[in-house]
Amino acid sequence: MGMAKFKNMMRSGTIAFLLALFATHAAYASAQKGIQAFQHGKYKEALKYLQPAAEAGDAGAMYVLGQMYASGRGITKDEKAATDLFLKAANLGNADAQQSLGSALMLGEGIEQDMVEALKWFIISGRGGNKDAISYTAKVGRFLSREMQREARQKARDWQKANAPKDPDAKQ
Repeated sequence: MGMAKFKNMMRSGTIAFLLALFATHAAYASAQKGIQAFQHGKYKEALKYLQPAAEAGDAGAMYVLGQMYASGRGITKDEKAATDLFLKAANLGNADAQQSLGSALMLGEGIEQDMVEALKWFIISGRGGNKDAISYTAKVGRFLSREMQREARQKARDWQKANAPKDPDAKQ
């Protein structure tokens, strides 16, 4: 490969990286504006910022948009849409969405009721620092058999292992 071709590849890679970085920053900035609008009760404005940020993969935007769908604030109430957003954000590591997903699973709102999965998400969310999830873990656990509790804990461990941040220095 010639030096000119190598330089062109490097330029293309740098440009692609910078475009991706800009898109990520733009989604984050949009999400922050949407979250602030939501907190101030400006739901139409929040929706304008949150939808594109959620579509771009911002977990915080997905969570707040899910809250809007769950409550019907600024948008038609849709428990299924809320739960779908909570699931996406939960899988991206958003502890609040994990707790909300656990609640939806516990109550069967927008998703089939599944107490083991609910407990799994409460455990994961609690480990992520969500204090409500910690109390829900204890409350839900009282209604499940020891075997179901073990299953939920194992599922939580498996999820966390599969979703743990990758250590670039770790041996493969």
